[in-house]
Amino acid sequence: MLPGIAFGYQCPHGKPRSESPVWMDEMSLKELNDDRVPATPARHTVNLDLPPKERWVEIGQAYKDKSDLIIQYFESMLPHYAVVAIDKIAKHLVGYSGFGDFGDEMVGYAEALDLDLGYVVAANLVYQLESIGVNCSNWNNTGPTGQCPGEDEAGYTGEEVAWLNSDHYLKGLSDIVQTGYCTSVVTEEAGGGILHGRNLDWNLDEELREFIITVDFERGGEVLYTGSTIVSFVGILNAMAPGENGFSFSMDARCQGGKLLVNLVEALAKGAMTPCQHSRYVMETATDFESAVKLFETGNLIDDGYFIVGGAKDGEGAVVSRDRNRNVDTWMIDPDDSERGWYRLETNYDHWEEVPSADDRRTPGYANMETIGKDAINKDNLLDDVMTQWPTYNPHTDLTCIMSAKYNLYDCAIWLDAEE
Repeated sequence: MLPGIAFGYQCPHGKPRSESPVWMDEMSLKELNDDRVPATPARHTVNLDLPPKERWVEIGQAYKDKSDLIIQYFESMLPHYAVVAIDKIAKHLVGYSGFGDFGDEMVGYAEALDLDLGYVVAANLVYQLESIGVNCSNWNNTGPTGQCPGEDEAGYTGEEVAWLNSDHYLKGLSDIVQTGYCTSVVTEEAGGGILHGRNLDWNLDEELREFIITVDFERGGEVLYTGSTIVSFVGILNAMAPGENGFSFSMDARCQGGKLLVNLVEALAKGAMTPCQHSRYVMETATDFESAVKLFETGNLIDDGYFIVGGAKDGEGAVVSRDRNRNVDTWMIDPDDSERGWYRLETNYDHWEEVPSADDRRTPGYANMETIGKDAINKDNLLDDVMTQWPTYNPHTDLTCIMSAKYNLYDCAIWLDAEE
């Protein structure tokens, strides 16, 4: 979600490509990174043995005094009438079959935060709701391809486009705009095993960045997995289950997944999950890397997405490219790929397609990995020489994580503005 780019990318859903100024060449943007500092997210525990309504109570109570920031987020993102409507409508979705136990978790979370239930349900549908009322024909603007010019079947001309940014201003096609990025990489290391790097570029306001937390999910008195999430959100953004059969995952946005209302209606009919909720299901169900990949390949989702999955052993790395209702492609680490088969790096574009020149984060990411090489890659240089290098790391990177199931490593930092 960086200023300095105004492109449309031809994604599988038929949105057009155009070229425009390359934000990566803007040194003023790069310099913004110099004034940012890492901070360790607060760490909490969710006991999965508790009844769903009780699991998030302790966390909710810890953030109760700041919960009004969640309402402010929606009010900055959506027209006032939409905020009021969401609060009234979303609470009725809490019993929707696709949510399962997550519905009861939201009820307990809302009570602990002292928020109307509608806001908590809406927070868990934030990828769907960010585009209500402010974009062309209600496209879901959750990824880098948030442009839909050209008249569609509903008669929208696309003269105004909503891009994912913190203020959600309407932009014309010629304006400098902001859009969203993420980067994930799974890589073999010389000692045998898999490292997993992840940058989340959501462009949250700084106060909300402090809502990003690390959660240990326990079952039977032991940590089943550790994940990152945002207060009021019961899904997870990335996670790691430790052990010799352990695995990790991260999720990157892919296109927009279709039209908002169509997606939600279809979800209600099919019992689809949000990608972040589906990720929790996988982390709590899979027993190893192979079963995790299979679960990410299946299930109905409300949005498209890329699931980047790492295991504990050599060869256990994959990028799963998902449409909402089917798997499109699974791109495995491949020893027969002599060029770069020892790792897989995903930004926000299908790996078999070219990336737009206005957002080619793939090429510098590849170059940084190749400079290190498999024989030298480790958790430190993956962080220092890949995940925190421009443009993989940029002024809208909110969270950076290095994970490893083999080493039970889950090291995350949120990026805050330096104090003046």
